[in-house]
Amino acid sequence: MDPYPFLRPLLFRLSAEQAHRLTIRMVKIGMQMPGFHALTASKAQHPANQLTVCGLTFPNCLGLAAGLDKNAEMFNEMLAIGFGFVEVGTVTPRPQYGNPRPRVFRLVRDEALINRLGFNNDGADRIARRLANRRKSGIIGGNIGKNKDTPNEKAPYDYAEAFRKLAPYVDYFTINVSS
Repeated sequence: MDPYPFLRPLLFRLSAEQAHRLTIRMVKIGMQMPGFHALTASKAQHPANQLTVCGLTFPNCLGLAAGLDKNAEMFNEMLAIGFGFVEVGTVTPRPQYGNPRPRVFRLVRDEALINRLGFNNDGADRIARRLANRRKSGIIGGNIGKNKDTPNEKAPYDYAEAFRKLAPYVDYFTINVSS
């Protein structure tokens, strides 16, 4: 059963950013409900679906891109329901509020979003602590960026700091230079 047709009217009463936060909470609560694990994508974990890239063996090629789990709040749950990899972030060295609200806009007719969040995140220290609680096998990527107030000429130091803090907990990195 697809819950989206039921949930869509509720989610669209909220701002896109509020709907995002609610979705994270619902996933975390749902994973604790009896029977929820029956919905997992066990067929996706079949050995025939494995893919090796750059020395990393992905359980399957379906991954969750950076942006949904910005703060590493539900990577264990996403791996448990069948994603072969989850990329957390974008993570900056220091916590960052991001751009002023509103910063996410729905294009309903186009079934799309415009994201102008500005790397809002809890910072590399807090996110590294969450990643240390990795329970499920699967690949975790770290998407890293510089803080907004860091001058461009000092950006490499921000990338290096975020890299150093997350490196013990992730399998690969993506450097996000979009902001």
